[in-house]
Amino acid sequence: MLPRLLLVCSLLAAILVACSGDEATPPAANQPTAQDDHQQPQGQPETAETASPSEQSQPPEGAQAREQQQDEQATIQPASEDAQQAEPSPAPPRPGGPPEPEFNVAAAIGYLEHLAGQLGPRASGTDQERAAADYLAETFRSLGYDVEIQEFTFVAQAGAGRIDAEDGYSTFAFRFPGSSDDAVSGETVDVPGFGEPNDFASVDVAGKIAIVDRGVIEFRVKAANAEAAGARALIVANRTRSESLGGTFGADTSKIPVLQVSKDAGDELRARVGTSVSILVSSPDSGTSQNVIASMPGGACRVVVGGHYDTVPEVDGANDNASGTALTMALAEVWSAHPAAQDVCFIGFGAEELGLHGSAAFVRQLRNSDRLSEVTAMLNLDAIGDGRAPYRIISSFQLQEISASVPAELQINAGLGSLPMQIGSDHASFAQMGIPVVFVFPPGAVLHTPLDNLDNVDLDLFADISELNHGILTCLLERAGSPISPTLSCGAD
Repeated sequence: MLPRLLLVCSLLAAILVACSGDEATPPAANQPTAQDDHQQPQGQPETAETASPSEQSQPPEGAQAREQQQDEQATIQPASEDAQQAEPSPAPPRPGGPPEPEFNVAAAIGYLEHLAGQLGPRASGTDQERAAADYLAETFRSLGYDVEIQEFTFVAQAGAGRIDAEDGYSTFAFRFPGSSDDAVSGETVDVPGFGEPNDFASVDVAGKIAIVDRGVIEFRVKAANAEAAGARALIVANRTRSESLGGTFGADTSKIPVLQVSKDAGDELRARVGTSVSILVSSPDSGTSQNVIASMPGGACRVVVGGHYDTVPEVDGANDNASGTALTMALAEVWSAHPAAQDVCFIGFGAEELGLHGSAAFVRQLRNSDRLSEVTAMLNLDAIGDGRAPYRIISSFQLQEISASVPAELQINAGLGSLPMQIGSDHASFAQMGIPVVFVFPPGAVLHTPLDNLDNVDLDLFADISELNHGILTCLLERAGSPISPTLSCGAD
């Protein structure tokens, strides 16, 4: 505009007063400064302070990782003078189809409140889990999707259990397959050593719940010695944070409940020796669960969006994973009228907490029907209702450009991160088959404890991560060749 103004001024100079720029052009608008956080964290064993799941109530060792952060400031450069004076106009759409729909976080919050508030605990293989599956199916059908209920049987890799202390402390534990799943209560006693017969003989464990260190002798031998000494139950505590949870008795069984906890949980329980704790009924060793698969009539699973809807026993699971399930449903709602919905499958996975069984069953079905190559990407939605920024984005290398560009464009505090290889959520079932995956999670979340309820959901964080996942889905659909012209660059130059 400035050259045109000068030309007009020069033409009128002979007739009118000189136009020398005495009328100042509008001052340039102040440009914002954005916080662009890029992380390359190193996966480490969880701790009580930073783990996700939270060690506030001592969930399984290694369930999420402490990760170091490196923050860099990035300043948006001021726009050119012409751009500052010009009226803003939307960027021309790229060929392909309409832009992405507007995301509606209110719908996601409504689904979240129903799942965690009205349905409550949804342990794998239970009637409550099936009720949640029915709710998903009914909702998807009301939005115009075809729904498939994919049933499967599972054998738990480790039974999920919970230990409650009389002072309100609670922790998640793994029950050894082959041990009793009875609910028991009793006074705790600390057994010295590693559970040899002489160790149990040195303290009075009859009718009590014994706590012993892991190591030196096999789990089944510890259990047999505890049972012979008259213990009502046995809790095996890890000695280091790096030790994984889980194990087997082989062909042996135990008539008493035998559970394993993390080092931090063991320390907390030992601090309460002499007080009463209750071991709740554990998840079944085996059972039947189901995936709820929604797709448009005649559509294909070019992009899979999903999260598990089951919980650990006796926990509402507002964060883990009503939050991810609710976002799956909300995305299905906002995309239902868009032509790109023909290329998405929205899935609620069952029995994730006992070994990723639902996602494994779905991927197995794809492989058996020779449809693995149909899937271009999987977006995993798990435990996104609690924690803190900066959010971590676990991404296959094929999708890292999208995973880095979307939060930057949306000015959401997130960056690429990593988790230890043993950490699993439903994305792992797809990644093992070579399907590119994306998984956004906030570290420091409360999971696998009674504290995982609606009162501890951070709705602002949930809205933030929901918007981020909506943007990532937009770019995944463009990458899959869907009929869409994103308003985001999706990493394109």
